[in-house]
Amino acid sequence: MATELISRPAPAKKAAKPAAKAKPRKKAKPRKTKPIESVRRTLELMKPQLTIALPPHLTADRLVRVVLTVLQTTPALLDCSRASLYRAVMTCAQLGLEPDGILGHAYLVPSRGRVQLVPGYRGFIALARNSGEVTSINAQAVHRNDRFEFAYGLNERLEHVPAAGDRGEITHFYAYAKFKDGGHHFDVMSRGEVDAVRDRSESYQAYRAGKIDDTAWVTGYVEMGQKTVIRRIAKFLPLGVQKAAALAELYESGKNAALDDLGEIVVDLLEEDSSPAEATAPVSRSRLDAFAADETAARPIPIAPAPRQRALPAEGIDLTDDELAGLFPPPHIVRILDAVVEREMPEEILAEIVGKPLDDVSEEDEAEILRVIAEWGSSEV
Repeated sequence: MATELISRPAPAKKAAKPAAKAKPRKKAKPRKTKPIESVRRTLELMKPQLTIALPPHLTADRLVRVVLTVLQTTPALLDCSRASLYRAVMTCAQLGLEPDGILGHAYLVPSRGRVQLVPGYRGFIALARNSGEVTSINAQAVHRNDRFEFAYGLNERLEHVPAAGDRGEITHFYAYAKFKDGGHHFDVMSRGEVDAVRDRSESYQAYRAGKIDDTAWVTGYVEMGQKTVIRRIAKFLPLGVQKAAALAELYESGKNAALDDLGEIVVDLLEEDSSPAEATAPVSRSRLDAFAADETAARPIPIAPAPRQRALPAEGIDLTDDELAGLFPPPHIVRILDAVVEREMPEEILAEIVGKPLDDVSEEDEAEILRVIAEWGSSEV
């Protein structure tokens, strides 16, 4: 019997699905870097300059660590001009003072949109002792019930015996220094003289006017009195103490001052015709300020004229823009770091791209490094 073959049509092939279009990769949106992290990067770059200025007893690593701790406990410092912050840190290095505010050697204080280094009276004493020229230095407050005698002239003398128990109110302050060659110097100020200095202080006037909640003249009157009388004898002490005393006095008179790269005292003068609101507002930021505040390099930053400056003493030199810039990373390094901060590039990746210390990068290398950084950021999902 013949077998009937039944032919069945082959199953139709399924039409191939059109290839899905590749979705364009979304450019990763860089996370905003905290201002303190930007400041940390800049301070790390400043370490070679800090090391040159620092005395042997203080290292750049320790100074940077102390400054970062202070910035965390006093956030208002980050709202101030970055250039003034870095200059205050450099002044700390030149004087060899730690601005921790705990030991009382020095303080970083926000004032009129700028950071001011204010040496304390313990800082004066430390500077004098570290100089090797002074064997003993001290300042004391005298109370009404103490036994206290002093005399100037050819037979000068100073004797102070604190009373046991209730010493009474403060009547005088005095400071003395004994020198390596056997000489000495002391000075005495009445409470009225110290209070006159306090009343001329800008911070105390602001306190009396209700503009600020407190001042060191209220919370630490004794220490401020001791600092005042040490400033009186500072002209007979080593140069470092003289400069620290001048910085403290300028701050008390409402002026912002620091040391330039030659160690001269430079005072920033606000424009005389500026209004009080303008005086208390942060100054116009430079590109260095913009970098530390984490603004991108692509965004144009208007650069305002620098405030007028003059040097103290009179024979000193003015701190020019070029001299101030010499304390900080060169502009092309700042632009590279701008791009690194914008892309959130890890430091080890930057090191691989550069292939040498960042300080050795020249302006000719900048364009190629920025191109590689841009490509790295664009490849991130």
